[in-house]
Amino acid sequence: MFKLVSKIVLFSMLIILFFGCQYDADSDVNFEIEIPSKISPNIPLTIKTNINYEDVEIIIDGESLGGKPGEGALSNGLHKINIKFLDGKNRIITEFATNITFDSTPPKPSYFNYELSAGNLNLEYNVDEEDFSTVCLYYNDTKLASSNSFQDNFSIKLTKDSGIKNYVLQFKDDVENTYNHTIEINTDVDKPPVINSYVVSVNLFSEIDMNISDDWNDNFLVFIDDGNGVKYPSDLLLSQTTDATMIVFDSNKNKTEKFIALNIDNQIPTSPEVTTRLISEDLDYISWRYDPIYRNYVVESYVEKFGWKKVFELKNTFIENPNYDIIFVRKVTKNGTYGLPSDPVITLSEAFVPYASGTINRVDKNLFLSQVNTPFVISSDILIPKAKTLLVESGNEIRLYNGATVVVEGIMFLMPGIYKTHIFGEGEIVLNGGTVIAYDTDFENIKFTGKGKLLFIKNSTLDKSSSIDTKSTERICLYDSSISDYVKITNSSGVYIDNTYLKEISLNNVAESLFKNSTIDLFNSSINSRTIMETSKIKLMNIETFSYLNSINCKIDKLNAGEYSVFIQRE
Repeated sequence: MFKLVSKIVLFSMLIILFFGCQYDADSDVNFEIEIPSKISPNIPLTIKTNINYEDVEIIIDGESLGGKPGEGALSNGLHKINIKFLDGKNRIITEFATNITFDSTPPKPSYFNYELSAGNLNLEYNVDEEDFSTVCLYYNDTKLASSNSFQDNFSIKLTKDSGIKNYVLQFKDDVENTYNHTIEINTDVDKPPVINSYVVSVNLFSEIDMNISDDWNDNFLVFIDDGNGVKYPSDLLLSQTTDATMIVFDSNKNKTEKFIALNIDNQIPTSPEVTTRLISEDLDYISWRYDPIYRNYVVESYVEKFGWKKVFELKNTFIENPNYDIIFVRKVTKNGTYGLPSDPVITLSEAFVPYASGTINRVDKNLFLSQVNTPFVISSDILIPKAKTLLVESGNEIRLYNGATVVVEGIMFLMPGIYKTHIFGEGEIVLNGGTVIAYDTDFENIKFTGKGKLLFIKNSTLDKSSSIDTKSTERICLYDSSISDYVKITNSSGVYIDNTYLKEISLNNVAESLFKNSTIDLFNSSINSRTIMETSKIKLMNIETFSYLNSINCKIDKLNAGEYSVFIQRE
């Protein structure tokens, strides 16, 4: 038998026969009665039972409602409910008592924010109420997104000049109470950009770090007015200005101005001094010397297809060994100027086999050339395979006969030491995706060519018959060295020169290059190359075809700058 009490106070009550067992006064019945612990105006009070009955009496908080609809308003909160089931003679079959919560309050966000940024409507909310169940985002009657997280955000791509858009963010709790938060966006309105920064940072490449927001744009035209006229941001590097008015235009020529403080870099960060260069996999930590000026460091490793990339950024001067093949450490200013890379740190995973023979025919293992067994001869082409290392102790002599070529797919490492290594003859070291690291080495009639991960040369010399001509070598470092013939570098992510003499260097499509304390007879730069030079001497400099050069306390005897190049010179 089913009984329906249509409405009690503000909520419905539905009484359902649960199992459908006929009640007999003389039988032993195990009564089963179920009611929910929480109800709302949207969720009726449903009673399930396994008995037949003729009538029911409901008592809430001591007030009998009988079997008729109630008249009063049930308040939110906990209530005591008694239910009596009666037979046809108005006798009590059984009765049931429990507590029930009535909830008519919808969940509302404790925090809600929306902004139109670069054509995206970004919505963000927090809900603190424990009974929160779900939130849905609607455009008209179409559900665009939903979430059951207490904190989340949604993003909607809008089209400019498409009229007024109305959205609803609908919050529900566990008993279907609903709160609708409406958002109206007029896409025909284009507001001026907003400068959110109070301090603007400028690094040595004239890159500005400032926070600008706009409803429709993410690229802006930025100028400065330091009191001596309106200028480009790169002109900040030419002055000692500590504050200025920033002027920002969006694509619709909406204009914003703000007076801000300036933080400008004025020197290249020096190279960190690492405590070790050759390590094993089981070494716990890698460290470097503390510099009180720069307390921010990045650790870079090589990633196939992407080149040398930042993998860690930290303030301390040590890191747990990440077990990358090769890493560099670089100091970074708060403005984002990256300094000269440290010496490379190489992780070795296999033992080395001493090589005793005087002639090197092949490298199929990790080989170690001891100075005790010098000299060594390479009379024909050899390959250093990928994942293999040729380790050469300082003080060795290696002669390349008859134009022999050393093809490097793995690592060729000429170790530092008291005595210099001498590599001579008439040969070529070709990078074929590999790495060459040379310390304390004199190269005589040796040419470096090819493309690879890294060419690192320190405290070494290349005579007038030795040259460097690489294409697509990701990183080239020349420190404390002298090169008497030409250096030609095409397509590189980074070139770093410190305390080095160069007779001639040409950079073609180099993402960034840093020169410090160096002397150069002829310097050429072209095609999207960016260079910073500090305390260096250049006899003749040619920069052209979209090149950028920032000269800091450099002496340039003669400069030829192309029409589309940017040249900044500071004393």
